[in-house]
Amino acid sequence: MAQMYPLDIECLPEATEGEKKVFRFIKAGARPDEGFICWYEPNIDGHRPDFVLFGKEFGLLVLEVKDWEAWQIRRGDAHFFTVCFSGQDHQETNPEKQAKRYADRLMQLLRRVPSLRERDGKHQGKLKVPVARAVVFTNISEEEYTRCSFQRLIPRDKVLLKDDLDPCSEISCDPSGGAFRKRIGPMFPFPFQGSTNPELDRIKETVWPEISLNLPPRDGSGRTRFQTEVRRLDQNQARIALKLKRGHQIIKGPPGSGKTLVLVHRCCRLRKHDPRVKRVLFVCYNIALVSYIKRLIMENGVGLGDGVEVCHFYDLCSRILDEKIDYDRKDSRYYQDCIDLALDAVGSGQSHVEPFDAVLVDEGQDLSDQMVRAVLGLLKPGGDLVIALDPYQDIYKRKSSWKALGIQAKGHTRYLKKVYRSTREIFEFTQRFIGQDPAAFQQASLPFESAMHGPEPELIRLPGHKELEDLLVRDVYSQIKKGEFKRSEIAIIYDDKAYGPGGFQYDPRHSPRELVAKLEGAGIPTKWPSRDIHAKEEFDITTDRVTVISIHSAKGIDFDLVYLVGMDGLNVSDATRGQIIKTVYVAMTRAKYRLVIPYVHENELIDRIKCGGKNFPGMRRLKRQETG
Repeated sequence: MAQMYPLDIECLPEATEGEKKVFRFIKAGARPDEGFICWYEPNIDGHRPDFVLFGKEFGLLVLEVKDWEAWQIRRGDAHFFTVCFSGQDHQETNPEKQAKRYADRLMQLLRRVPSLRERDGKHQGKLKVPVARAVVFTNISEEEYTRCSFQRLIPRDKVLLKDDLDPCSEISCDPSGGAFRKRIGPMFPFPFQGSTNPELDRIKETVWPEISLNLPPRDGSGRTRFQTEVRRLDQNQARIALKLKRGHQIIKGPPGSGKTLVLVHRCCRLRKHDPRVKRVLFVCYNIALVSYIKRLIMENGVGLGDGVEVCHFYDLCSRILDEKIDYDRKDSRYYQDCIDLALDAVGSGQSHVEPFDAVLVDEGQDLSDQMVRAVLGLLKPGGDLVIALDPYQDIYKRKSSWKALGIQAKGHTRYLKKVYRSTREIFEFTQRFIGQDPAAFQQASLPFESAMHGPEPELIRLPGHKELEDLLVRDVYSQIKKGEFKRSEIAIIYDDKAYGPGGFQYDPRHSPRELVAKLEGAGIPTKWPSRDIHAKEEFDITTDRVTVISIHSAKGIDFDLVYLVGMDGLNVSDATRGQIIKTVYVAMTRAKYRLVIPYVHENELIDRIKCGGKNFPGMRRLKRQETG
């Protein structure tokens, strides 16, 4: 079938029987499937035509649907029809004139997009895309239309009738779609030369704005060209979200492939356009990530609490148990008890949280087996489950397979291989660092290839920790003063853990309190979300301040400029090597445009960083700077 938005309208209470009939007709007749896109009641700058159909061979067709019977139409002219409803005559706008208004409004919006206008020639400034209009009378036959002389009011070639929509009609029964294309072809004002993929994206964003994810803006100036291209490529994630099937699904991809955006798109689409989905749970592990996800969802017109709940896992446990949980700096036994109690409550039907129609899990590799079972227990039978993850960011050591946990995603796993939210230099370096060949993934292509390039990652050696902090303050101040980066797009990421064979513990020696004081003493507004639980919960990436954040709190969040500190203080052993490498990989991949790694002491980890991943000798080495 054609690409239909939404997927179905049978359960929509506002859809008339005639509109449902037209929806089914387009699904059956508009072929080949990849040649047509159909939107039901799209929002065209506050106006909602019944249907807008895009044909790659034709252009855009606005359809106005009327369920009127022939006998109900008492009289009509170019402007108004008099129609009888329940024994009373009512004056209605001529449906062809109504369709024209919608079509004119759509053309006005499309003309605002420079790439959709002719650049030269006799048609310079005019739309490249034909916009046609037609009326659909779902209950009036060909014979009635002719007998009543309705063609004097609306030409026959601008109308679809009951006979056309019949499931046994030539149009509906033609599997090739030829009859359908032949029927709508004469409706268009001029031949269509087709559109490029970027032009098609602009058309989709105009007709169906919900497909365009509005990322929250960060104050200040920045890498405008790079960020503009990234925003354009975010639309790829909208298309992926729309193509996801119902049931259990897994999305895998490296950092920068847009996994979180796919989930946000999915959440907004389900809540807005699927009448079967009343309650959606969006859960992640990282506390600081929650506010970012909430912001993304609200930016796209979906209110929180109105059927959508976003929380981190231990907040979910607190809701399940209806008890207060201390989210910060307790020992592992405490948190394991919380998980066990929540899992027992869900399994025994004593959860204080009602089941959900859909569950979305971000950074799924962070959840243990028991955590996954607890979340899965909150999904209604037959509900939608989408888990997004990157196996190379698994720093909490998941063990069981997804199938063993009851997730039926065989054949429903999607791999995102296009990376676009970081520069090619950072992407290739981080892949080599973890022992992966960057060629296994693709850097998304752009109209301006240079937009996806940036400086090589920098490794800077300093004589002492005081000099290291001084360098950070000077460089951050310089970047802000020159207008190279926004304050909100700069982060200093540190590690506050001590690693051992059994996992990690918080290490108070690695507190960045003095660094925060130095930055603010130099006149640089700073936020420290990892300071405590309240700071994590209130963290907002759009605030015009430099962020000082721990690696674990930064998971799922990215910045244009990242300074990664403390890597020379991590003691690598055979028991901790794998975990530490994954942790450092998480930290490095928070950088989108520039990555700076200052250090004082040499160690195994610094040596690995220098060569950009020991598993790929001979590849381009990391740019190295030494001072002092």
